[in-house]
Amino acid sequence: MTVPAAAQQHQEQRAVQAAATAAAVRAVWGTVDPENLEASWLAHTPMAAELIRAGQLAAATTADTWLTGEAGPGEGTVSAEAAAAATGDLTGPLLYPLLIALNRLRRGFSTTMSILSGAAFLEMVTRSLVADAGRIADMAGMIARPRVVSYVRVVHLPACARCIILAGREYSLSDGFLRHPRCDCTLAPRRPGDTWELASPASLYGQMTDAQQRRAFGEAGMNAINEGADIAQVVNARRGMTTVTRYRREVQATTEGTTRRGLYGSRAKKFQKAAGVRFGEGIAARSRTKTPRLMPEEIYRLADDDREHAIRLLKRNGYIV
Repeated sequence: MTVPAAAQQHQEQRAVQAAATAAAVRAVWGTVDPENLEASWLAHTPMAAELIRAGQLAAATTADTWLTGEAGPGEGTVSAEAAAAATGDLTGPLLYPLLIALNRLRRGFSTTMSILSGAAFLEMVTRSLVADAGRIADMAGMIARPRVVSYVRVVHLPACARCIILAGREYSLSDGFLRHPRCDCTLAPRRPGDTWELASPASLYGQMTDAQQRRAFGEAGMNAINEGADIAQVVNARRGMTTVTRYRREVQATTEGTTRRGLYGSRAKKFQKAAGVRFGEGIAARSRTKTPRLMPEEIYRLADDDREHAIRLLKRNGYIV
């Protein structure tokens, strides 16, 4: 059999949650004043932050229920708040759409196109933040269940080539989850004695239409695969994938024209001054931590496969309550 249906359904539900949250946040962006982008967005960022955190909490909250059905109860309950907080502060992700729009305007793009560019980035980063919170909760919940010994990557079509070639691959609980912006892949727990087969890239490729294959791999790549080339040789598995745990670094690495210190620094100070106090009244501020929180996979690695010690560290870092 393939990856359990429950894992596939879990993945689909997460994707729906990420899409719904992104649509709501994009609608907030759509209310900005084209004549006064900066001030109007600063006035709306607290609402956007609340929506993102709510989406993250909704995604992370499903981890325990799903994992209990798959692998039984864990040593405590996964904290959705801790999973959301581990994705990082929202200042950067909410500031970058503004910087992108302003950068486009300076380069001569129309106001409409500039605002659309910011909206596209905001939608992408929102989807990624929601998916990351869910995956962090899943990983913490798996480590808290001694019956789970590893995890498998669950890929649901349509998907990009980078994810397809990793479909069904099995990883240690100490391995970070490779993902790219807007990646909606999830994890399936694997226990000793599980007999289900791992979904392979070839099987997913065979389920794709010609149009999907062409979009994911390109015309030349599709032709090469159809002629017998190995999918993993056609696609570079590491290109565009990352295990960076601080989301702001990932954003800076993938955003054109918004990483100049002077521009970012000045806007960030203004952003925090104008919106930070209002953040303090909502979910975003309650989710912040003063010291870095170890990711669940890093905790498991540091515990050197000692499950009891890993669970203690999960509790100490707030993932399990």
